[in-house]
Amino acid sequence: MTRENETVATGGSPAKLLSLFATPVAKIPCPFGTEINGDLAAAVLSRSAADIKDLSFKSETVGNLTDWGDPEVDRLTSWVLRTARTFVENLRGEPLHRAVGAPAASDVRLAANRSWASIYRGGDHHAAHFHPNTAIAAVYYVASAGPCDLELADPRANVEFFDPGISFANEGRTVRIGSSPGTLLLMPGWMKHSVPPYEGADVRISIAWNLAYSFSANVALQPAGD
Repeated sequence: MTRENETVATGGSPAKLLSLFATPVAKIPCPFGTEINGDLAAAVLSRSAADIKDLSFKSETVGNLTDWGDPEVDRLTSWVLRTARTFVENLRGEPLHRAVGAPAASDVRLAANRSWASIYRGGDHHAAHFHPNTAIAAVYYVASAGPCDLELADPRANVEFFDPGISFANEGRTVRIGSSPGTLLLMPGWMKHSVPPYEGADVRISIAWNLAYSFSANVALQPAGD
């Protein structure tokens, strides 16, 4: 629940200025990123000859990375799942199982429903999109000779359909987050984001996971869309 922040107007009468619906986005360095990034990049590129979708704007691995049996991918995925759980629990101020009235921490877990690697070369980009039926979208940067930029669009519905002429709430604002290899970004799956054209001389490699909640039989709640 979001609580109101009360302020006092300059005219002497009390007034409330509410800043509502903030969107949490986490930017987290991986503590062992430098140890695994070289092997991760090699694993992705070794599969790029066969198990790759050559899209018009980037290349993307086929299937789930979590099915590769690669020890570095599995190590990174385990860390991403733990970090994402901590991210949500810190925001809520309570353990996940208490959020749904379950008796044990093991009754709620985060799972990677889908995972893939993206390869960007000079001029490649990704238009604005979101990840349907995803609680948390996770993006990890593996390799890049240039900046790892991600642009986040204003998530408020319908702002793109009306221009009042004067903005007072940053309507339609785009926020660019710059990262480097070894950085993890976490955001709600409904957050619309895009990748600006890559201008590096080499390749830029990132890994993404669509994370969702998985509940035991002790939890009556089931997510919509399953």
